[in-house]
Amino acid sequence: MKRVLPVIIGAFMVFQTGISQEVQLTPTVISSAGNFHKTESMSLSWTLGEVAVTTLSGDNLVLTQGFQQPFGGTVGIEPDPIKWQISAYPNPVRNELRLQFDLPEVTDFSLEVQDVSGRVLFQQEDDEVYPGDILPVEMSDYKVGLYFFRIATMDRKQVRVISIRKE
Repeated sequence: MKRVLPVIIGAFMVFQTGISQEVQLTPTVISSAGNFHKTESMSLSWTLGEVAVTTLSGDNLVLTQGFQQPFGGTVGIEPDPIKWQISAYPNPVRNELRLQFDLPEVTDFSLEVQDVSGRVLFQQEDDEVYPGDILPVEMSDYKVGLYFFRIATMDRKQVRVISIRKE
């Protein structure tokens, strides 16, 4: 018993030492640019184009590497305001749908008609549309149901989706 007790205490101390080792973290960020500045009262770090994220955790620490965490506010890109409107009538439709374009200038559009499963039923590309134009779309061959008209400028910067019900 006298020999077993020191062996147990020694094994426990070795085991405890292995568990309580401190994790050393080195700040590493994979990005295209960045820097870090520190003064007596504050520190500032920034990165551009971060491509990797790693989360490390310990007993009382969670560290997410790879994204700079802002102190408040938001940063975003405002989309270009839509410069055109489309009216679709009648909705629900039986035979012919009319798309009326309210445009500031002559614009090229693409038109795509999809069913609810996303299958493309009709496609028309490079159609020059003038302000006030009315584009008729024949719907008499379509089954009763819901259809999505996707109308986009040719550069795909501005897109409108209109849901049309066929009776």
